[in-house]
Order: sequence, then structure tokens, then C-alpha cells
Amino acid sequence: MHKAKTPHPPLHQSLKRALRHIGSGPRAAEKAFPEEARHRLQVAVHTGEQHHRGEVRVVIEASMPLGQAWRGVTPRARARGLFGAFEVWNTEDHTGVLLYINLADHAVELLADRGIDARVNPTAWRDICDRLAQGLARGVSVEPVLEAVAQIHVLLTEHFPADGGYKPNELDDRPIIL
Repeated sequence: MHKAKTPHPPLHQSLKRALRHIGSGPRAAEKAFPEEARHRLQVAVHTGEQHHRGEVRVVIEASMPLGQAWRGVTPRARARGLFGAFEVWNTEDHTGVLLYINLADHAVELLADRGIDARVNPTAWRDICDRLAQGLARGVSVEPVLEAVAQIHVLLTEHFPADGGYKPNELDDRPIIL
């Protein structure tokens, strides 16, 4: 069986994207989301999770690894890889949600595990991503991300409300800065 090769983007596009990713190192994400902003995100994730059985992970990446950017890996594909790497899929009720922000590509992706994905209309996820991307386009700050996290919590509360019993925190609430 032959495996179809994924075509590489044209050289000029790969070079332009690679340069954008080189110019946006990890310090760019740390500068845009300093310790105080990361703490606010952590509190927002933790507080919201008290109202539902979902688990939310926020990953903010300044730039993809250069090889991936050069090969044309999409932000969606990168988010899928991180969804697995950070075990967002590994929750008891299959209710993990990954909010991925790529600063170099100006991209936002939301991935939900199968328990959530089966209940939430994909348009609702896309709407959150679009509003977050618009907010970040006005200025990279924690405020639009906090709004997106709040919107995610609303959906999770609607579809997977807390049942009143003990709910362990299955995923770390701290945002990941790459």
C-alpha cells in the first residue's frame, strides 16, 4: 500500500512562515502573557471547572518548532499533537478541551475530546475561536483569552454540569507557554 505524500508548500511560503516563526521565540509568549496573566488564566480555568465535569487546558505557543513550520504543519495539526502530548484526551468522562493559541501564525484552535465533541455543535467551537482571534488581533493580551475560557466553561456547564459529588482535577489548570 502506498501512502500519499503531503505536498510541501511552495518554497517562498515555507521561507516566509519559517522566518515568522524564528522571529517569534518563546520569550514573545512570556512577554505577552507574563506571570500575572498566566495566574489569571489558571484561576479562570480552576474556577470554571467547579461548575462542570470538563477539563480545560490552555496552550499558548509563540512559534512552532522550525521544522514543523517549514514543512507546513497547520496550527490544527500542531494542536492535535499537543492534545495527545498533554493527555487532554485522558479524562474519565472524555471531556477534555484544549485551547491552542499560536502567536506566530495568529491562529486559534479548540479541540474537544469525544465526550464533549459529540454534544457541542462545531459552530460553537468555531465561534469561540473566531472571537478570540479577533480579540487577539486588536492586541495580544490575556483579556480575550479569559473571555474564550469563560465561553468554554459555559458550554461545558451546559453539556456536562457538575453532579455535586467530588470531582478530581484531572489536568493541571496552569496555562502552558511554549
